[in-house]
Amino acid sequence: ANAPTDETANDNLTSATANISTSPSTDKDENDNDNDDDTTDEAVTSEDEDDEEEDDGPREKLLVDYASKLAGAQILEKSPSLKGASNLLTGDIDRYAIAPCQDKKLYVVVGLSEDILVKQIKLSNYERYSSHVREFQILASQEYPAPTAEYWADLGVYEAKSKSGEQAFELKEPAWARYLKFRFLSHYGKEHYCTV
Repeated sequence: ANAPTDETANDNLTSATANISTSPSTDKDENDNDNDDDTTDEAVTSEDEDDEEEDDGPREKLLVDYASKLAGAQILEKSPSLKGASNLLTGDIDRYAIAPCQDKKLYVVVGLSEDILVKQIKLSNYERYSSHVREFQILASQEYPAPTAEYWADLGVYEAKSKSGEQAFELKEPAWARYLKFRFLSHYGKEHYCTV
């Protein structure tokens, strides 16, 4: 739900976090191997040995936050009562989005920095004196504004734990998306305000 900056509010909706495997690149021109110079052959052999050693080890996972303001994501639409929605796109744990919990239509639409295969969503909440999101629905679209409701694919309803900090949610079915809509359906606690 991690997609600018309002004043009051805090939570990191590090919405769409995609996992990317990285490994050393060994792209070479085919013409490089045709060179008869012995030193070139040794260098190529040496690089191949290094690549074999690195392939034996574990591969790093690079997490890219496509719902980050720094990556180019933005908030496109939100509930009128939701204040500080742009804080959902920052990594600052002291800033959050806030709304009265009695508002039954709490939602936000995040424009991701690019089209991605969304596999995981992260929500964070560090505010102690507010109610926290319990159930939320994620919808995805390739177009915005979507011409009709059918353009929003339902990615499921998820339940957050009643705790502070970051929580990761693996999508039941990864989906391609450029735009994500989060509907906040219920909350924990009896505080007047809910934060994300």
